[in-house]
Amino acid sequence: VFQLINIVTCFGACFEYFLPKISKALLLVNVLSVSAIIITLFATAKTHTSAKDFFEVVNVSGWPNGVAFLIGLNGSNWCFSCLDVATHLAEEIPSPSTNIPKALIWTIVIAFSSGLLMILAVLVNIGPINTPDYSGLTVLHHITGSKAAAIGLWVPVLFLVFASVWSIQTWQSRLAWSISRESGFPLHRHFSKIFPAPFYTPIWSLIGSAVGTALFGCLYLASELAFNSLIATGILLQYASYSIPTILVLYRGRSKFQHGPFWYPKLGFMANIVMLAWTLVALIFYCFPVYSEVIPSQVNYVSAVLILIAILITSLWFLYAKKHYHCLLYTSDA
Repeated sequence: VFQLINIVTCFGACFEYFLPKISKALLLVNVLSVSAIIITLFATAKTHTSAKDFFEVVNVSGWPNGVAFLIGLNGSNWCFSCLDVATHLAEEIPSPSTNIPKALIWTIVIAFSSGLLMILAVLVNIGPINTPDYSGLTVLHHITGSKAAAIGLWVPVLFLVFASVWSIQTWQSRLAWSISRESGFPLHRHFSKIFPAPFYTPIWSLIGSAVGTALFGCLYLASELAFNSLIATGILLQYASYSIPTILVLYRGRSKFQHGPFWYPKLGFMANIVMLAWTLVALIFYCFPVYSEVIPSQVNYVSAVLILIAILITSLWFLYAKKHYHCLLYTSDA
């Protein structure tokens, strides 16, 4: 099913004309689906969580509560991953200097509010549950007391997975396309090509994105441990990619750069420092295993994956990109 979604979303992302329309439709469906799930959980809940259980801390990891909390943030942190997606579509967005910051801000507002309400809807209504299975479908069935209701609420969630994969195909292909225009990839002649009507999109980059997504799906079937380690590394790689330009901006001096419409000197500086501090915390604690007493099946290989990726990137630079890469400079707001 996942690979079928991968193929369908790759095909759908090939047509530039439909991308804005599909984005708006999916955003509307996303908001309506989440709202429907939240309302249904509160309306049909058969049990409720007591105040004592709601605020009780259950720590079975063996780590101190603070450390366990930071390690556990890795999963929930993915809800706010890929915040920079809008920046990869800058050349397809009108007035990017204003619309991209708006997109980033609204992404955080919508994700925070809907995510908080969804978490409260589950935790307030889940009550006591005695099962080792905490999958989404099981939790929905436990709250509603109805298999039909649980399946009905789970269908929109599956549709949102479809929407997410479609979005991933779009921004991954644009990222590969933008780097390939500057000859940063060995296959840049193919990945940088924009196909003519009716596509107007980088088809080869989309196919490369779909192939990479398919390989990740196969990796999950081969080794769930390896898949989880690689996925957990993803959020740290994003933080690293955010941190590098931030460090350079602070090193050169924030006042020396051209200011956009959303320039806030003091607030921006504080945001830069907080982001760098949190990146350092995440780099440390996201590499910890879930349990303090580690067994082979629960080893956290995030640090090893980070080192491997660093080696691959360094090798790509010295063996290829250092000779062929050329940076394109843009001075106008498209």
